[in-house]
Amino acid sequence: MAKQTYTRVIDDLTNEVLEEGQGETLTFGFQGKSYSIDLGQKNADEFRKLMQKYTSVATQEVSRLPRAASSSAKSDKQELKKIREWAASQGIEVNARGRIAKSVEDAYHESVG
Repeated sequence: MAKQTYTRVIDDLTNEVLEEGQGETLTFGFQGKSYSIDLGQKNADEFRKLMQKYTSVATQEVSRLPRAASSSAKSDKQELKKIREWAASQGIEVNARGRIAKSVEDAYHESVG
């Protein structure tokens, strides 16, 4: 039996379904927490413009968590299972197998850090 999984990306502000290539997922941190948001191009541009006001005068901090030298593909199976379980509890869709998006992996590490 074959199985196909479809993912629809929806602008988190407008609830508009985004066609492939029409939007993007932006990640950012605030007060020690990591966030990601799916936005259409107009909202993504607006977000960047707003953030530029603050990031242009802010000091960029070095991450408190060391970045892994390898990708998630080299993470052990237990760690990947924990990340998938955490993502599901947060309402984040991840595939049951294969690579996990770096933004999801980073958000997981930030939340358990």
